[in-house]
Amino acid sequence: MKIDGHTHTQYCPHGSGDDVQLMIEKAIELGFDEYHITEHTPIPSSFQNVLKPDEAVASLSMSENDVDDYIKEMTKVRDQYKDRIRIKIGFEYDYLPSESVWFKQFLKEYGKYCDTGLLSIHYLEGKDGWQCIDYKAEDTLSGLVNYYGSVEAFQLAYYDNVKQSILDDLGPLKPTRIGHMTLCNKFMQFLKCEDTEKIINKQIEVLKLVKEKNYILDYNTAGLFKEYCGETYPPNHVVEIANSLNIQFMYGSDSHSVKDIGRGYEVYSSTIK
Repeated sequence: MKIDGHTHTQYCPHGSGDDVQLMIEKAIELGFDEYHITEHTPIPSSFQNVLKPDEAVASLSMSENDVDDYIKEMTKVRDQYKDRIRIKIGFEYDYLPSESVWFKQFLKEYGKYCDTGLLSIHYLEGKDGWQCIDYKAEDTLSGLVNYYGSVEAFQLAYYDNVKQSILDDLGPLKPTRIGHMTLCNKFMQFLKCEDTEKIINKQIEVLKLVKEKNYILDYNTAGLFKEYCGETYPPNHVVEIANSLNIQFMYGSDSHSVKDIGRGYEVYSSTIK
């Protein structure tokens, strides 16, 4: 079965604005059997004032006021296309360790409408508050790498947050698929990231926890098309370790536009057996 497990919609303010129906039509054209709609969860209002850089906040996720409309519209779209492609609806949960109560309430309220989802890390504690790790390379350098003292220390902090997201008890409706496990590598060429022994050991810790909790991994091809990345999330050496642990993967284009649908699928199909 050909599945895209990670896509976004016109509700994402940093996307293209392309209507989800056009994206689904493209997926059908490319022969996908199943299509997962996984829009970013809102940033809790209690967290917005500590998130940096200020100009990024409004672009990172949909408003809490849009969630009901998102669920209603995606349910309608699922019904509309039910004879042509199987559609699943959910969220990419942007995990924040300080907001567990909010996430539990969100899952309680909206989880019953969902049949898919991802658990992702996009934010880390950094300079003057919390920083988005994948907004701009310069901001990641100044707000996170310099805050932690080195690229390695920044990445280790990122993987510790991934581990915490897995361990946090958010209730029975919590997603069990980890989104783009190595997103801290998005600006790897700009930051001159290297897979040090400490980083590889930390990646192994994450993978062992994924296996222990029976989670699966997003094989996210978006990094192949990013200016400073050029590799999948996760890259091949992490895939090899995951394979040795019999961890399951699901392809994710992380599409934010029609043109992104299916990107890098041939890499996934030739790598994941």
